[in-house]
Amino acid sequence: MIKTVKIYPPIGVARLGNSPDGYFVGPERPNEVISPAGGFRDAGGLIKRQAARFRLFGFDENNQLVNEITANDATIQWTAHLANTKAAAEFFHPKSEANPPMRNAGFTGDRNQLKLDPGPASLGGKNPDFVDLSKSRTLGTAKDLVVNQLFLDKQVSFVLGTITTDDAGRLVVMGGHGESKSPTGRDLSGGDFADHDGWYDDVSDGVISASVTLNDGSTPTVASAWVLVAPPKYAPGIQSVVSLYDTLLQAAIDKGLTPAPFADPNFKPSLAGDILPILTRAANMRWVYDNGQAQFDPAAFHHTFNTMPPAARAVVFNKLAVPSATPGNPGTGTGDMPKMWSDLYPAGPNGTLTQTQYKMLRMWRDGNFVPGTPPSPADPITPEGLTKAALNPCVGAAFFPGIEASWKIRDVFPFVEPFRLDASQMHPGDVSSQMSLPWQSDFLDCAVEAGNTNTQLVWWPAQRPIEVLKGGNTDYIPWARVAEGSTVEMSVDQMVTDWFKLGFVLQQANGRFEEVDRF
Repeated sequence: MIKTVKIYPPIGVARLGNSPDGYFVGPERPNEVISPAGGFRDAGGLIKRQAARFRLFGFDENNQLVNEITANDATIQWTAHLANTKAAAEFFHPKSEANPPMRNAGFTGDRNQLKLDPGPASLGGKNPDFVDLSKSRTLGTAKDLVVNQLFLDKQVSFVLGTITTDDAGRLVVMGGHGESKSPTGRDLSGGDFADHDGWYDDVSDGVISASVTLNDGSTPTVASAWVLVAPPKYAPGIQSVVSLYDTLLQAAIDKGLTPAPFADPNFKPSLAGDILPILTRAANMRWVYDNGQAQFDPAAFHHTFNTMPPAARAVVFNKLAVPSATPGNPGTGTGDMPKMWSDLYPAGPNGTLTQTQYKMLRMWRDGNFVPGTPPSPADPITPEGLTKAALNPCVGAAFFPGIEASWKIRDVFPFVEPFRLDASQMHPGDVSSQMSLPWQSDFLDCAVEAGNTNTQLVWWPAQRPIEVLKGGNTDYIPWARVAEGSTVEMSVDQMVTDWFKLGFVLQQANGRFEEVDRF
């Protein structure tokens, strides 16, 4: 018998797009790479929004999964409350900075104007036309979350997001259309990489809740979820070496919310599920950066890793920096992989894997692992699978500030269980308040730069490619270039207006990831 209901994924991820109605549902199985029908652009070349779909799962009195609950099993009323509070927040700052200044500190009016909040929106029922948003609008089963308020004493009106349901009554949440503006006419030369007074954008985050009345008349409690709205992921088939799932798993272990897998003396990491994803992510950096993780041989990253001799496994493992006991801090030892920044930018050596990732690779080095089963597109959708599918494509390091979230989600924000934020102690807009304002300025700025040892360290090339290959070519070209045929990088003003023109890096039939579909 169902006693409680939980919304999954506990943190869903939607992404901006400027297509009026085109959208697609993000990945729902671990390592699933979405290929939207017709591509990532609509017929007019505009980027489709990535939607986050939320599902309900029932659990018994022992917290054991019973089944998914759809509109066939219950009367469901969903509520989504998204907000953007960046302009009212602190300047982005590292964790070590105790008293950062506030954004728009010179504004003497009501600071509530700086919080762009359309309020909660609710809906329920099935939507048979959810695959066609323009059609579903005519049925009244899609709602735009419209901001219509004063901002810095100027009237602003725009769509912060859209909600609808699918044909089984699950909630589908979309973010904004990539609008970044200064109603007061401020240019972007007066701030740094992440902080610009006078500006707003339509990145957001917020709480997803639901009321459920089962067909037997019972009304179980429902655990809420959270949604993050982030910029597009321009290399959807490539993941960061440290994903947001990895980071939040480590945070849950560190906070005592879940035991480390190594607490079980019989635990052995799965080659297919635990080891190969880390190594493959490292190898795939070569497709989005000319010098990406160059020490690894991409041709070796396949299922025959379980036959790799111990000496060869040791060579790979010894390249890794040893993680610090303090998350976000640089590592120790002589290894220097992965070659990415830590939270301590601009000081310190490069960042590291999480402790859990590192320990699993150490077990692999020692031959203490099992083959495991690679994920399949035919695998059933599960609560744990939805969690991984949502968070594995997101950046888990370095948080300076990041792409989808920053260090407060790891170190400050409260969780009621692994990956599930405590909505009773948070407000819509809390997570995205740490992010760059507007998002395009940091997105342009954070590509690659020299560390204090003159080593080139990257930021987030799986989200924001640095250099890319075109079909048939072996010479890399800058990804954020002003136009096709140019090698000149965009200005920040051009990134604000032309972000949707940038190409997607997709895997081709020959195995290469190449830039395609540049507008």
